[in-house]
Amino acid sequence: MKSHTIDEYVYRLHDYAASGDEPIIARPFYVGEDLVAVLVTMQPGARVSDHLHEHHDEIFDVISGSGIFMLDGEAIAFGPGMTIVVPAGVRHGLLAGAEPWVLRETVHRHVYARKAIKRALNKRLRR
Repeated sequence: MKSHTIDEYVYRLHDYAASGDEPIIARPFYVGEDLVAVLVTMQPGARVSDHLHEHHDEIFDVISGSGIFMLDGEAIAFGPGMTIVVPAGVRHGLLAGAEPWVLRETVHRHVYARKAIKRALNKRLRR
């Protein structure tokens, strides 16, 4: 089994802070087989249109700033200290407020039987 250092598990989000003035900047800081963590910075007034994902769940945590989170047709004022869980198949969208809005987005991809079996076989073949 591979030995790990603490730096492989600890992420300092300021290292992923956005620079530039693009409306939305998404910087992944962890990408695993079924789990992805992203620091998202939305400039004032930036919008992510209403949409849904069939095959993954998302969790959003506000790091700084505030905005409106649309969840299944309902507008929610979303600011620091709040978390919203969006299961697969639920419509959602975002609208940044008057200051940059920084969110941590965690995505859990659903694993289906065929994919899990293929992954297990590949692991065995690599030994």
